[in-house]
Amino acid sequence: MGEALLRARFAARGVAAHVTSAGTLPWGGAATGNADVVMRERGLDLDGHHSRGLTRDMVADADLVLGMTREHVWRVAGLSADALERAFLVGELARLGPVVGERDAAGGESVRAWALRVARSRPDGPIGRMGDEVADPMGEPLHVYRDTADRLDRDLAVIARLLFP
Repeated sequence: MGEALLRARFAARGVAAHVTSAGTLPWGGAATGNADVVMRERGLDLDGHHSRGLTRDMVADADLVLGMTREHVWRVAGLSADALERAFLVGELARLGPVVGERDAAGGESVRAWALRVARSRPDGPIGRMGDEVADPMGEPLHVYRDTADRLDRDLAVIARLLFP
């Protein structure tokens, strides 16, 4: 759902960014029925989605990596030494990003450089806060998927605005 929502947020801003998703669990398959229903309710299509596992190359190539839970971010960090400079919980980036400010696209600031700026604003201690985490709705009823999509969309709207002002 996060991939589809972020793509839609970027498209609404006229941005053709490369957005992809991968999981930290070894599960391959199409989106769940509830995820498909919730995205269709929002006018988004998950028909082409097929889950895949996160790899070291994906992390190395990414300018920004977003996870839903701290465990996701820790797994990303385990794949690349410099990953914590550009890996965030969705909620964490939506919280810290506005404090740091928008990416200076007009001044040539890259997404990676902006992510590093945000990462340097993190307080010492564990990555993110409990409230920054978004639980995976897998196996939950439809209303939980809707709540998850609402939360992701709200946070991703903030992130899209900061990345592409």
